Amino acid sequence: MFTRVSDLAPGTVRLVPLGGLGRIGMNCLAVEQADGILVVDCGIGFPEDSLGIDVLHPDFSWLVERADRVRGVFLTHGHEDHVGALPYLLDELDVPIWGPAHALAVARKRLFEHDYAPGELDLRPAEAGRSYTVGGFEVEPVRVTHSIVEATALRIATAGGTLLHTGDFNLDPDPPDGEPTDEARLLQIGDEGVALMLSDSTNSEVPERFGSERSVADAVEALVAAATSAVVVAMFASNVQRLITFGALAHKLGRKVLVLGRSLESQVQIATELRRLRWPSDLLIDPERARSYPRERLLVLAGGTQAEPNSAMRRLSLGQHPAFALAPGDTVILSSRVIPGNERGVFEMQNDLLRQGVLLKNRVTDPGVHTSGHGGRTEQTRMLELVRPRCFVPVHGTLAHLRRHAALAEELGVSVVKVVEDGVPLLCDGGSLSTEGRVRQGRIAVAVGGEPIDDETLKERAELARSGVVIVGLTLDRERRSVGTPRATARGVPALTAAGLRSLEREAVRALEIFREGRGLSLEEFVRRTVRRKVEELSGTRAVLEVLVLDVE
Repeated sequence: MFTRVSDLAPGTVRLVPLGGLGRIGMNCLAVEQADGILVVDCGIGFPEDSLGIDVLHPDFSWLVERADRVRGVFLTHGHEDHVGALPYLLDELDVPIWGPAHALAVARKRLFEHDYAPGELDLRPAEAGRSYTVGGFEVEPVRVTHSIVEATALRIATAGGTLLHTGDFNLDPDPPDGEPTDEARLLQIGDEGVALMLSDSTNSEVPERFGSERSVADAVEALVAAATSAVVVAMFASNVQRLITFGALAHKLGRKVLVLGRSLESQVQIATELRRLRWPSDLLIDPERARSYPRERLLVLAGGTQAEPNSAMRRLSLGQHPAFALAPGDTVILSSRVIPGNERGVFEMQNDLLRQGVLLKNRVTDPGVHTSGHGGRTEQTRMLELVRPRCFVPVHGTLAHLRRHAALAEELGVSVVKVVEDGVPLLCDGGSLSTEGRVRQGRIAVAVGGEPIDDETLKERAELARSGVVIVGLTLDRERRSVGTPRATARGVPALTAAGLRSLEREAVRALEIFREGRGLSLEEFVRRTVRRKVEELSGTRAVLEVLVLDVE
């Protein structure tokens, strides 16, 4: 299935996508030339089904096999799908990390949570407009606008020519942080010549991005101004641009801000320490004071827009948050979108909110309360017109997003366009692109608690979730005869009452009585098969069945 990649010829660069091409999130790209490897971003993904999975990260086997050639990691910005997998990579490789100050602060906090000590980390701030040497690569961050502060594109000078990686971007002309995309520098880079452009495809199916961060602030301000009780705004924790504007509107309208949610609290702390968030010192209110504060003067910012279990918004919707309780007449604004796959949970959360008598506002009732941090096709078109690359590869999206973005590049006259998914290397020699077999890649599931979960364990968990489990306990003497009565217990199996369990115990006794050696089955396996047939007869399901044997003298 996997092929050995060839040695690199002079003037050629190899790109190995390890995450983010063919799916949303988990972004990670290796750029290799004769004298070493540069890694661009190192992010996590989140599971579609829980099964006890906390996060997903790329399979780093290809990098680990070439550990002595990896010169470092360069981060485009501080979103978890670009920095969250660093602890897992650094468990395998000892390399420096470059990135914007905000991205490094987010990464540092994540690494500390994984028990890394400050002295173990080599984190190197990278400012837009300056160049940095990473092995044989020269990397220049270029400011772009995104829903987070200090987002950057990367101009990478390589043996195969200049690469321009846009990172996640939009072209909002007036972002709250005052730092719009540096179109002048991008135009200059295009004039100098770009061999290959890799560009964010997230919104390639959106003709034009709706609204701006300023317009979101205006829409939310109008709703808060009209509210006569407490207002809760649900938002993505990492959207520092929105934190800036929501803090300003709270101050303007005479409301105190209560922040709920660990990720949101962390982002407020990091952005404040970096002086990216300059809220007045008396704007924040702690939960103890908030309980007795006039409700009409509270603006609550809460994380958990996707109804994640135990998130602030989910607990608020269930009336289970220890710091704040909703009341009839409150206003709840979902300043967010529903990420595909989360619809059922979010709709259930909205129902629970409505049952509490709140006024619910979202993108359906009030379209202006959210805008994407990713550029739509008009902005993707503008980026291509600025850079004018000889070759183009769409990144960051599903296969449908990648192909749609590739078609746009072809329409605009880019001569060489390739669509690849994770694990398919590309060779670039300055004017052409070619694919080169496949390398090992995939998603590594990490359990709550930090341990990786292999595929077989995930299959077992899925089977348990579908069918439930029955456990039969046997006590056998040294002659392998039953001592006492077998005991059966079940979890998650329909129609298995106490009477049904007694029936299974009798079936186990019968299996012991009729078992004969020499049938090719152990006694335990014979009992398992016999009792499982009875479970199917009683419940209609093929439950997972385990036989536990206690041998006694």
